Amino acid sequence: MPSPETVAAVRAAITPAAMRGHVARISGIDPLVEGDPLKVRSRDAASPDNALVVSALARRLHDLGLTVRRHEFSWRGRRLSNVEAEFPVAAADSAVLITAHLDSTAARGEFFDSSGRPRPYDPALDPAPGADDDGSGTAAVLATAECLSAMIAEGRAPARTIRFVLFNAEEQGLVGSKAYARAAAAAGDRIVGVLQMDMIAGFQGGTPTMEIHTGSSVPGPVVGASDALGGLVAQAAPAVAADFSLQALAGSGDPAAGRSDHASFHERGWAAAAVCENFFDDTAPATGTRQYHMPGDTLLDEDHDTDYAAAIARTVAAAALTLAGL
Repeated sequence: MPSPETVAAVRAAITPAAMRGHVARISGIDPLVEGDPLKVRSRDAASPDNALVVSALARRLHDLGLTVRRHEFSWRGRRLSNVEAEFPVAAADSAVLITAHLDSTAARGEFFDSSGRPRPYDPALDPAPGADDDGSGTAAVLATAECLSAMIAEGRAPARTIRFVLFNAEEQGLVGSKAYARAAAAAGDRIVGVLQMDMIAGFQGGTPTMEIHTGSSVPGPVVGASDALGGLVAQAAPAVAADFSLQALAGSGDPAAGRSDHASFHERGWAAAAVCENFFDDTAPATGTRQYHMPGDTLLDEDHDTDYAAAIARTVAAAALTLAGL
């Protein structure tokens, strides 16, 4: 269970205002960088704004005192980058990864040419703000990094290395996370668990629900290890999101199996879980965003709820920091 000190730190740092600020910058509501008027229109892997967002995210994480690295990979003739920010712990037995994907898409939107005729989505030109998918998860990773920075400044230190990783080209088939996990396996990295946040702000109302996905298409020990990791998230929830209903979705029937970046780590045998809004569970009407992969996925959308997002982010942060020994 999270310690009272960790719960207090998470509550202080991961607030709706902090979440809103991060989402506003990377989804085009506010300038991407303070003091610069530029506002981005998209984070699609094919958009020129993608590289600008990568640079801004790397700079923000570096300013928190973390060791930042751009993990480059190729996609359709382009060089793209994941962003990794690490707080290393000497002689640690393993690392805890807190992750999200930084790219966006509006491929389900309707677009028209100058004559009013329907045309396909143009990822290089069309807006794809992705405030929920996955601006909300990216904001949660940044806010958790800010939380860790504050804890370190107060003299606390984890027992395990903590990495904050933002994956690129998730919308293109988990390209960035597959490249990252492949490189981590080749390097012999020891990873105790990966917690992915993908779409945590969509909420239409009713009982707030958090989905915890651990289902893997890969058999073996990774199944039980991932379920145990999801259990840690569920244990943390009462301390920071007491009014939430939890949906633990596991096994081969998990509708999110293979659909977010946690799956890239399952393939390499590492425990991983994805946490999200009530989007995949079909046992009851979903209350997640209605703007999935649409240009209307903005911070101003009626379904975007930063209080809801902050509660999920706190839950994941409390679980991850506890797993890291804080």
